[in-house]
Amino acid sequence: MSDTVTALLRPEGRPRYADGVAAGAALAAPLVVGAWAGHPATGASVAMPAVLVAMPFPSGAGRAERARCLAVRTVGVTAAGVFVALAGSGVAALAPGVAVAAFVGALLPRMGTTAALAVLLVGITGDGAHPLVLPGLAQLVGCLWTAALLLPLRPATTPGGTPGPARTTGSSTATVRHAGRLALLSGAATVATGWQGSLWGEGHWLVTSLLLTLQPTPEGTRTKSAKRVLGNSVGGVVAAGLLLAHPGAYAVAAVVGVSGAAAYAFRPANYAYWALASPVLLLLLSDFDESVPWYAAVVRVALNLLGGLITVLAHRWLWPANVRVG
Repeated sequence: MSDTVTALLRPEGRPRYADGVAAGAALAAPLVVGAWAGHPATGASVAMPAVLVAMPFPSGAGRAERARCLAVRTVGVTAAGVFVALAGSGVAALAPGVAVAAFVGALLPRMGTTAALAVLLVGITGDGAHPLVLPGLAQLVGCLWTAALLLPLRPATTPGGTPGPARTTGSSTATVRHAGRLALLSGAATVATGWQGSLWGEGHWLVTSLLLTLQPTPEGTRTKSAKRVLGNSVGGVVAAGLLLAHPGAYAVAAVVGVSGAAAYAFRPANYAYWALASPVLLLLLSDFDESVPWYAAVVRVALNLLGGLITVLAHRWLWPANVRVG
C-alpha cells in the first residue's frame, strides 16, 4: 500500500513556481478588492475564471502557444458566462450546456474541459446572470486579468532547452469515442443531481469529478482517479478544518491565494499535488459568500470517489476500445 502511495506522489515533472505565484495573485486580488469595495460576490465572480485559465500549458509550450491557449480558454469561459446569463442556471440549460461543451472541448486540446467546467461553475454560482453586469463581462475581465499575469512569464522548456510542440490528439475514432463518453456522462450526471430543477447541494462535484477524471485511455483514467481519491481525501480534511473556523473575507482571500499558488505551481510536477491543494481552493472560492458546514468537504470527497468509480467502469461498459463507433 505504501509503495502505491509513493508511486502516485512521485514527481513526474518540474514545478512552475512563477506560474503558481501568478495564479495565486490572480485568485486573491479580486477577492481582496471585492471585499474592500463591499461587493465580495463580484470579486469572487472575477476570480473564478482564474481557476480555469491558469491551468498548466502543454509541456514545452512556447510563448506563442501559451497565448493561443489563453485565448481559447478566454473564449470558452466568456462564452459560458454568456450562455448561463441567457439560458439560465436550471438543469434544463446546464445539462446540455455542459455536455456540448465537454464534447467540443475533448476535440480541441487547447480547450479541454475548460468550457464545460465554466458552464458548471458559473451556473451554480449564478455569476453569469448578474443584473448589473453585461453577460459574460465578469468572466472576460477575470480571464484577461489572469492572462495578463501569466503571458509575460518565461515559458517552460523541454529538457533540451527548446520549447516543445503542443499536445496532439490521438486517432479520429478514439478521440470521438472519448468526447462522446465524456459528454454523455457529464450531461447525465448534471441531470441526475439536478432533477428537481437545479443542482442539489454538493451534486456539482460529481460532474466535476467526471470531467476531470475521465481520460481517453483506461490506464490514464485509473491513474488520475487514484490520484484524485488520494489528494482530495487529505485535502478535504484540511478544508473541513478551515470551514470550522468560519474565516472572514480577507482570510478567505489569503487562503485562496496561498493554496492556489501551491496548487498551480506543483500541478505540472504531479496531478496528485493539485488534488491535495485544490479542495481548499475550490471549496472556499465556490462558496465565498455562503456559510458552508464542515461536512460539505466530506460529501465532496464521497462524490469524487463515486465519479472516479464511474469513469473507470465507463471504459469497460461504454463504447469500449474494441467496439468501433461512427
